[in-house]
Amino acid sequence: MFKLKKSLCFMLVCLVLICKSMPIQAEESYQFSMWTEDLLATKWESGAIFGGVTVLGLTSWDWGSSNSFRINSEGWFDSDTGSGGADKLGHAFTSYAITNLLADRLIRKGRTPYRAGLNAAITSQIVMLYVEAFDGFSNDHGFSKEDVVMNMLGTGLAYARTVYPTVHDFIDFRLEYEPSGYKGFKPFSDYAGQKYLFAFKLSGFKRLQETPLRYLEFQTGYYSRGFSDAEKMDGIDRTQHAFVGVGLNFNELLFGRRDNFESEWKNGGRLFFEHFQIPNTTVRADSEI
Repeated sequence: MFKLKKSLCFMLVCLVLICKSMPIQAEESYQFSMWTEDLLATKWESGAIFGGVTVLGLTSWDWGSSNSFRINSEGWFDSDTGSGGADKLGHAFTSYAITNLLADRLIRKGRTPYRAGLNAAITSQIVMLYVEAFDGFSNDHGFSKEDVVMNMLGTGLAYARTVYPTVHDFIDFRLEYEPSGYKGFKPFSDYAGQKYLFAFKLSGFKRLQETPLRYLEFQTGYYSRGFSDAEKMDGIDRTQHAFVGVGLNFNELLFGRRDNFESEWKNGGRLFFEHFQIPNTTVRADSEI
């Protein structure tokens, strides 16, 4: 488990160094009114996100089951935690996906990447803080500082991908999901069916953009099994896994290089494949840790 934490720290340091090496263009001075304008510009998307997490909170996260506000230290990726850290990666991924979605909408409405990324990040963190606040009134969860940290890391990565094109060209953070058979089709709470991964896309190299290698990517990821009560009843032991592999870059395969006049459908397809990994489309080496 120490190796996993060390790997995550190493990846974060590499991302920071990449970002620091790439200057961003000077922007107009930022004013809070810009966020309110952009929130109104994405009112349907933001409203759907707030509504969606509220429904999930009331139906799946036990909101309101506690009469008092609870703070709960959930731990990180240790084997004695509730899901072996899968829930923490879930928080990072959700924050990342919300930020990317809102930033993409704002850019398509004419905002600069800097403004779109910053305002999408603010809205994403408000959504996730809202979730965490109501988790505090849940007997199953409670307010978790670990969740808050992972929320910020996920949003930070999305912001970096929005502001620095090179990060976007090279790195995706994705969820791969196959229903486990324990919770039905619940991609964001069925930890037994989840795998989280980073994809390093060879299409980011300009010299490879006209070669078949642009269709390939290297992947590294993590998942846990056997942590839910249902799995325990079936005699499944708790295990945690890391993997590396080679996969297909479906955006390159299906859509080619991005242009500035893509349809909403094509843009939506790109967003989907940037965030979700199709199961059984990679060659991987898996190791229990």
